[in-house]
Amino acid sequence: MNNTTKLYNLSDAKLKSQLVNHVVTYANEGPSSIKQDGIRTFLIEEVMRQGFSKKDRRRYVTAYTRDLDDGAQRKYRTLHVGGITKVSGRLGTAARMVKSLF
Repeated sequence: MNNTTKLYNLSDAKLKSQLVNHVVTYANEGPSSIKQDGIRTFLIEEVMRQGFSKKDRRRYVTAYTRDLDDGAQRKYRTLHVGGITKVSGRLGTAARMVKSLF
């Protein structure tokens, strides 16, 4: 079972706990103005909403993030759960945050 399938099958509460205070690697569907390859990294600080899109029933989260590819700026982002390719553990998250400060 891959990471996306695991995340899709979690309850809302468990998905939130897996994401909050962790760095996620996210594959944009379209072009990114920040990174050419479209692979982005965000620290999820808070999950405000979860659900399934009405158009295509894909699961999403709306989160308050730190955009680690854009100077760790705080931004609201709506992320499709299927686009989250990796969730870093606490040690990996701490290391990424230290690197983003320098």
